[in-house]
Amino acid sequence: MSKAKFVTVGFCMVFIVLFAFACGPNVDKEMADAEAALQAAQDAGAEGTPEYQAAEDLIQQAREMLAAGDKDAARKLLEEARFKAIEAEGKAKNQAYVDSVDIESVEETLGSLSPAGSNFGLVDIFFNYDSQSITSESRSALNQNASIIRNSGGKFQVVVIEGYCDVRGTEEYNLALGQRRAESTKNYLVGLGISPSKVQAVSKGETEQFAFGASEYDYQQNRRAHFVPAY
Repeated sequence: MSKAKFVTVGFCMVFIVLFAFACGPNVDKEMADAEAALQAAQDAGAEGTPEYQAAEDLIQQAREMLAAGDKDAARKLLEEARFKAIEAEGKAKNQAYVDSVDIESVEETLGSLSPAGSNFGLVDIFFNYDSQSITSESRSALNQNASIIRNSGGKFQVVVIEGYCDVRGTEEYNLALGQRRAESTKNYLVGLGISPSKVQAVSKGETEQFAFGASEYDYQQNRRAHFVPAY
C-alpha cells in the first residue's frame, strides 16, 4: 500500500470512529433526558394520562429503533417523548393546583388585574386547524417565554394566556377550543418549571381577531395563544 493510500485509509478510519463516538453519546443523552422527563411526570402524578402514555410508548419505540440500528429515527422519537412528558408533568401540576385553590377567588383576582403595558418579549404561538396540540414549531417560542417569565422578578404578577380561534365553527365550540388551547399552552409552560399560579388560561374564542380576511393565512393568524402580562 502506498503512503498516500495508507494516510487516506487512516483518515477514513479516524473519521468513522469519531462519527460513531459522536452519535452514540448523543442518543444516550437523549434517552436519558426523555426518561428523566417521564420520571418527573410520574412524580407529578401524571401516570395514566394520555400524554404520559404517549411519552412512554415513544420511548419504547425509540428503544426498538436503536436495537434496529436506526439512530436518527430513535432521536426523533425521543425528542417527541420528552415533549409529551413535559406536557404530562405540566397537566398534572396544573390539576393539583386547581384542586388546592379556591377557583372563584382566583378568577376574581384575575378579573381585577390590569395589562402591564408591555409583553416583555413574550411571543405568541399558533395552532393547526381544530387542534389544541402544541406544535413542534411552537416549542422553542415556549422555551423562550418560560425563560422570560422565570426571570421576570416583580415586573408583572401573572401572565394571562388567551386562547383564540378563527371564525369557522360555532361561537360556543370556538370558546371551548380557545380554552383548550390556552390550557395546553399553560400545561407546557408549567412542565418547563413555571408555577401554575404565575400563568392563567382564558378563552377568547373567535370574539377578537388578529386578522380580518378569509384566507388561510388570516385563519392561521387567529389560531393562537396570546400572552398578556398583568399586574
